Amino acid sequence: SPLGDTIFAIPAIRALRKHFLQARIVVLASPIAAQVLKYNPWQLQVKAADEKWDLLRMLTQVRKERFDLAVSLSQRGGFFTRFCATPVWSDFTLTAIKADRSVVEMCQDVLRIIGIDSDERETEFWYRSQEEHSIELFLRSSAFSGEQPLVAVHVGGHFFIRKRWALTNFIETIRFLTDSLGLQVVLIGGQEDVEESLIIKSLFPRIISSVGILKLAETAALLKQCSLFIGNDSGPLHLAAALHIPTIGLFGPTDPRQFYPYRAPLHRFIYKGLSCSPCYRFGGGIWQYVPRCSKAYCMEAITINELTSVVRELLLLPFFTGEQRGASYAGRT
Repeated sequence: SPLGDTIFAIPAIRALRKHFLQARIVVLASPIAAQVLKYNPWQLQVKAADEKWDLLRMLTQVRKERFDLAVSLSQRGGFFTRFCATPVWSDFTLTAIKADRSVVEMCQDVLRIIGIDSDERETEFWYRSQEEHSIELFLRSSAFSGEQPLVAVHVGGHFFIRKRWALTNFIETIRFLTDSLGLQVVLIGGQEDVEESLIIKSLFPRIISSVGILKLAETAALLKQCSLFIGNDSGPLHLAAALHIPTIGLFGPTDPRQFYPYRAPLHRFIYKGLSCSPCYRFGGGIWQYVPRCSKAYCMEAITINELTSVVRELLLLPFFTGEQRGASYAGRT
């Protein structure tokens, strides 16, 4: 599973551990999913499959060990649960994929099939004091004084390019954040976002860029220092929300009812809901990745003024006075 889907599955994994307190729980994960679960407090045995042959080898080993239960919280996990040949199993093939339910809730539906009725909804992420120290050094080396609120911006969308708002729009938004509001901006992202970050950095030399530099846990520690996150519907958006950072998510081809299970007032999304939207749904199959339009009209419909208006609204909340941060609104995701 990718970053966002793994974060959506965390409440269900937490519910599994609470239900089976003494059980040995083994998680077969993609490399990025393994990073998400690396510092979890639940004594999970996480095995990362770097290549497809690693996964096949792991599945064969799981089958030999004769586990009592197999659960898949991945869209394409039906093969996994059947291959394991366990007496009891559950996955998304046994549940109804509903457009008006979040992926977090649908993961809970998978557990209900095996008799675990949980109300776990809150996503979370873990990192160590070492990551906090690394970020302190990183910000210090970036000449960040801490006097201005720090706003994280992610301009990417990994492999699903239709989910990306135009780079020119992000540039004007950053200009608004820095010049009009006097905020400090930090760019976050992976290696796939480096090209865009270099363009932005050339226009705004004083902003901070962590793109392609930090590990996932370090990125989380950096986000924890931010007052706001702005970005497309992608993994970093859900990482920020899991850390209880206020977020503004930009949606076009995807449905915020499924992929934005976070609450106002600290979490906002912008979604135009065109007649063709959404064209991507959780569990919708591989063909939905094939573009049906010449360009992302749904993302183009989102204006810079709409986003900056939402930013202004959020900055008026008591959370941003500094006194209530981390207290009154802690945990509201």
